Amino acid sequence: MQYITPNLPNAGRLVESLRHLGYGNYEALADIVDNSIDADAKTIAIKVHSKQGQIQITIADRGRGMSRSVLDEAMRLGSLTERNQRSDLGKFGMGLVTASLSLARKCHVLTRSDEGSYSSAWDVDEIVLQNSFVKHLDSATSEEEALLTAEIGPGTGTLVILTKCDNLSNRTTTSFASNLKNHLGRVHRYFINAGSNIFVNDDPAPAIDPLQLSDAGTESVMDDLISVHFGLDSERAENIRVRIVLLPETPATELDVNRSMKSQGFYVMRNQREIMAATALNFFTKHNDFNRMRGELFLPGSMDSVVGIEFTKRQVEFDQNIQDQLNAQLVPVCRTIKRREATKKRVQTSDAQQRVHAQSVKVITEKNKLLLKPKAVIEKRLPSKDPKTREMASGEQKRERKELNRTQSVESELNCVIREERLGPNGQIYECDMEGRKLVIRYNIEHPFYQRFVGDKIDESRSVTASDFLIFSMASAELREIDEGRSDSINNFKAVLSANLRTLLN
Repeated sequence: MQYITPNLPNAGRLVESLRHLGYGNYEALADIVDNSIDADAKTIAIKVHSKQGQIQITIADRGRGMSRSVLDEAMRLGSLTERNQRSDLGKFGMGLVTASLSLARKCHVLTRSDEGSYSSAWDVDEIVLQNSFVKHLDSATSEEEALLTAEIGPGTGTLVILTKCDNLSNRTTTSFASNLKNHLGRVHRYFINAGSNIFVNDDPAPAIDPLQLSDAGTESVMDDLISVHFGLDSERAENIRVRIVLLPETPATELDVNRSMKSQGFYVMRNQREIMAATALNFFTKHNDFNRMRGELFLPGSMDSVVGIEFTKRQVEFDQNIQDQLNAQLVPVCRTIKRREATKKRVQTSDAQQRVHAQSVKVITEKNKLLLKPKAVIEKRLPSKDPKTREMASGEQKRERKELNRTQSVESELNCVIREERLGPNGQIYECDMEGRKLVIRYNIEHPFYQRFVGDKIDESRSVTASDFLIFSMASAELREIDEGRSDSINNFKAVLSANLRTLLN
């Protein structure tokens, strides 16, 4: 075959499609800020304002600026600008164009470097009209020079002007700017702490640390380097730094449990820049026992090919070999945290309470085959005589064994345990999770539902067992839905249910 026939895309259709790649507004602007940081800018000023009834966004930095050839590349899809994999925040050469496209129909860039001042712009409407990827590129005019100086001063730097901003999710400029400031403060927190200044509508973005490391009450659980091996024959190795903390315990307020669940988990950093927030990464299942847990994974850019980072830099998906190696280190830590947090809440129940709950469990067991149940979770292991479990001397064989530390969901006979714990007066009615084949239900004895229908009715066993059956049924439904990936909606449902019942029963 001879691959010589041109196969250019339909520019008009493609550019409109590129505007809807799933970029969030704040993520897109963070990508443009990445370019400024890569250009060694220590001051970056973003303005979100209305001009003649239309929203306009400008990003000005005092970095090293761009030469004409670099600007030419930066304003095209898949630019060939030189990048340092271990330190630069940019990756695919797509950031400026695709991020700008997701926000606006026109992007105008003015830049000044030691070689001079230049101007470039593209306009979606012109690309569609000409059905060709065309742009403006020339030396800056005197008017453009004056505008550049007004925004960055007399030195080097770059000004990005986004107009025809038709893809904004929030068109209230003050609210948009406030949300953007907080987003950049968290995503670029390490750069801000290192001396970079990011302003949004003249307000400095503060470094926002989800791990609250400066709080004396934050407890360090782990701060280690994990060496991972990858490549065809595991010939390459890199260190991933993992930090896990427990936040200080604070009194819960209404619906705080739900908010905490959304924030718990790992914050993934690539070259010190956050690319993923509050994710479980398959190391644990989100649960209220993890509300105090926060972690960070620091990935070097050299691992991009095996962590599945996509060009919008919003998420990662580890190669299975990497996932297995991390699982072997981090899953046990997460399990220990969960057991510790759950044990702290447990209370000693009376003999009468234990007897009534035992009656409920007996009925559940007797009707096991008739019930819709969540699946049990068990570990998959090789037989003990397998060579992989006997020959553990070499590091390679140890890595193979770690890959077996995975779990699978299976249908099996269900065991049920009902416990009573202190989950806080503003906590949810109950918590539940699977421990192997055991469904563990944990009543919140501080919620008025428990006090009204269990604590005050302990001498009326039929009433208490009815409550137990209700909670068991809700727990089973919850865990089945979580198995299907609907944890967010379930957590919202429980938060509202618990809050409303608390109000009505008090």
